[in-house]
Amino acid sequence: MITIVNENQYHLKGDGTMALSMMAIGETRRISEFRGKPEMKQHLQNLGFQKGAEIKVVGENPSGLILLIKDVRIALNRGLASMILVD
Repeated sequence: MITIVNENQYHLKGDGTMALSMMAIGETRRISEFRGKPEMKQHLQNLGFQKGAEIKVVGENPSGLILLIKDVRIALNRGLASMILVD
């Protein structure tokens, strides 16, 4: 079941899946799904966000998260992070 936190954030209950934007610093999970328009999904995949990839939150700033994916650090705003679901 999907619970919409707001128009940009999703949280799935019951199976441990949640939006990347909800992860805590130091937490590591795997990408399970993308939300949003096809163009947005493609943009995220072009940046290296692939289904099944391990992703870790290494920090945060006022506008978003600093992530480690495939040994590369990348900053992502919370709006985009909310479009990525992780297990």
